[in-house]
Amino acid sequence: MADVYASPGEPFFWFHHTFVDRVWRIWELADTANRYTSIDGTDINGNPLTLDTVIYMGGIRPDVTIRQIINTLSGDKLCYRYNY
Repeated sequence: MADVYASPGEPFFWFHHTFVDRVWRIWELADTANRYTSIDGTDINGNPLTLDTVIYMGGIRPDVTIRQIINTLSGDKLCYRYNY
């Protein structure tokens, strides 16, 4: 998956991302009142994560903040939800 242009041609790529999305939805449903406003952890440099931490997209698309994509149904970046 290191090659961002070729990896979507690998079938395992889709299994991996579908599983990540599934785990994300299960996590969201566990505490819907707080999941879009709380964050914990550090980035690769040890800096604390915040909702305004920028996610570098490697030039594939514009960079985004965690706040812009933490809720897959809000804003103009994402627009999907899995039902379980």
